[in-house]
Amino acid sequence: MKARELIMPRRIVCLCLLGAAVAASLAFLIAEVRMLLVPAQFDYGEGHVLWMAQQITNAGSSYTPNDHLPYIVFPYPPLYLLAARAVNVVIGDLLVAGRSLSLACSMGIAVVVALTVFLCAPARFPRIWRWAGAAYAAALVLCMESVAGWGSLMRVDMLALFLMFAGLAVYIIPGRRERWQYVAALLFVLAVFTKQTMFSVPLACAIFGLVKNPRSALRVYGFAIVLGLCGLFFCNSITHGGFWKNIVHYNLSPFSWKTALWQTSSHLRACLPSAAVAAAALLCFWNARAVRRFGWKRFLRIRSGRIYDRAIIICGLNWLLAGIWTLSIGKMGSSYNFFLALDISTCFLCGLFLFRFLATWSANNQDHKTVSLALVLLFLLMLLPPGNVMAGFMDHTSLVEEEAQLVRLIRASPGPVMSENLLVMTKAGKEMQIEPSTVTFLARAGRWDERPFLRLLDQQYFKLIVIWNHQGFSNFTAAMISSIERAYSLDQTIGRYSIYRPRPSR
Repeated sequence: MKARELIMPRRIVCLCLLGAAVAASLAFLIAEVRMLLVPAQFDYGEGHVLWMAQQITNAGSSYTPNDHLPYIVFPYPPLYLLAARAVNVVIGDLLVAGRSLSLACSMGIAVVVALTVFLCAPARFPRIWRWAGAAYAAALVLCMESVAGWGSLMRVDMLALFLMFAGLAVYIIPGRRERWQYVAALLFVLAVFTKQTMFSVPLACAIFGLVKNPRSALRVYGFAIVLGLCGLFFCNSITHGGFWKNIVHYNLSPFSWKTALWQTSSHLRACLPSAAVAAAALLCFWNARAVRRFGWKRFLRIRSGRIYDRAIIICGLNWLLAGIWTLSIGKMGSSYNFFLALDISTCFLCGLFLFRFLATWSANNQDHKTVSLALVLLFLLMLLPPGNVMAGFMDHTSLVEEEAQLVRLIRASPGPVMSENLLVMTKAGKEMQIEPSTVTFLARAGRWDERPFLRLLDQQYFKLIVIWNHQGFSNFTAAMISSIERAYSLDQTIGRYSIYRPRPSR
């Protein structure tokens, strides 16, 4: 009878968690599929990335110096851009292809997290406990506000994160054998050549490897460094030095520690329940008495012999490193995608902790039962879809009509056009001349000479300028604003956009 009392509550909890995980995952998938089919821009960067994907095989436009027209930076490595082009061969619409690739990678990340948690949970425990922890971790990924907001955008992040976390899964599970560590290292290099900031997982695995088996770690990461340098030298040589200049030099925007600390602290407050569970997973692993007895290095070597503890160590290191990286959101122009690596890393630890919680459930102690029920409620509340998932079920007709009107206006306008919405430029068949945001950040950092561009404005080179009302002129320097106001006048507004035309000559 006692055995039944112990097993039944856990079984009911597991079934509830599995049901909630399936419901949350379906809500995410339906909302994201609806959004990826909307022919309008949801994020400023989508139009920029779409243009880069179109130009990636054009030597005259990709990774060129920013000292002549077009003034458009190529801030990302080529892997996502080429992958989107490949997917487009099947789909036939580059925007939908790029978004579909991101959504597939978002679901792929959830699968990677689920498999990692399931395979790291000891097989001697009931399979339903392992499935509950795995399904919960996967669904939690999709319930993270950052993933829900970024999961189906035409941006490079989700493919880069999928490759990086796939490398983490390979390193943790079969990576106890050195040959599999080379596979993980290859995935890490591919992740970096998708987005150059994917370093939290490689660093975590490198630190773990140097403590556990330094010689093996040096061989594996020596291979990764050589492979990465070969890729860098190849890309740099075929672009005549433009690759390095675009992905590094042109990415050094002004930085604000005040913004970094405020954004990071706000995000941590919003994600406090999941962050607390992740921290609890690390605290349960740590044993101060054993550390004093064996020393921390030997303690880690002993504990890493068990795959569950190996996963906690590596995922914990990655979680801490990803948390430190979030401070880079203080870079001007950064968005909440800087929290993606941290949020997904949190889900690994939450899934592993949930399994531990189920394995240590005690139903015959009233105090433990109260705490357990409170934790179950917390786990279920964490699977509530964020607001941006619900936005996927909204009607976007007005947004589509607004951009369609812009496209018609731009298409009918003779001569060059400058628009903050780059997607409408592509749809209108206009040649892209400038991406205002990045060059403004570079000008403010003293890394771009804006004087040739100012002369174009003063000469009324652009026959139409489209400004996003919500940000006003925030994507322009003071000198640019002065030139626009001197040479152009507000002609009309279309929804969120202000349309400027050249002032009549006197």
